[in-house]
Amino acid sequence: MHVPRIYWKRPPLPSPLCGFPLPLKGVRGLIATVVLVAISACGGAKFEERRMESDAELQKIDEQEFNATPDMQLPELRKELHKLGITDGEISETVEENDVPIFMLTLDDAKFDKLDKAAMARLQLDSRYRFDLKDQEQIRKFAHFSVAENSKRTKAEALRYLAKNGEMGKFPRYRNGMPMVAYARALEHYCGYAEGEALNVIDGRWLEYRHRMVDKAVEDQDGRDHGMASFKCLVRIVYATDLQPHFIGNRSQTGKTST
Repeated sequence: MHVPRIYWKRPPLPSPLCGFPLPLKGVRGLIATVVLVAISACGGAKFEERRMESDAELQKIDEQEFNATPDMQLPELRKELHKLGITDGEISETVEENDVPIFMLTLDDAKFDKLDKAAMARLQLDSRYRFDLKDQEQIRKFAHFSVAENSKRTKAEALRYLAKNGEMGKFPRYRNGMPMVAYARALEHYCGYAEGEALNVIDGRWLEYRHRMVDKAVEDQDGRDHGMASFKCLVRIVYATDLQPHFIGNRSQTGKTST
């Protein structure tokens, strides 16, 4: 019997980088037999066929990656919060929606403004989101630091996987000046998608995820169509190569003339 992999992880932050939230870790079930072809794109580079991971392989990889992440418990977390200048009077214990004990931080704005938010973001991820802020405006401001830290770790994890899997130098990599449509189609083919199945190209230069790529991962419960393998392949390369600024959701940060 197939048992979905469910690991406790706080819900993903709405990502300004991608257009819709992406999972932080593998929750199996969220997320065309693949025919990979060597194609030419943007200068004639040839991309080798990619072997798609089986469902069993993906499950093992998810478990190994999750188990390798820090898992700071509340007593140690309290000590680390103290080091940042947060007192016991500003820390209360509560339970989040999955009945997991967490800390709730009640901070005045002057105190919050002085805190090292980057260090707090590292603590949040190291503790698997075992603390939260009570003030909604503080939550909004702190989210930028949490997203940045998570993106940094996701990139490092993606690069480790690509290197371990022997894919460095094999997958299509975007370079300034390349036609974005040609690059998007090359990346889709490499990750086992049909043309236009995973990425929209807007105004010839902006990328946007298509919901079909998520739907394919969700619908492919037995892994026969490699829906999750394709999903992970494409998102992994996006993070590993810092492709996020080329997504339409980043237009205001990147600039309207980005190419």
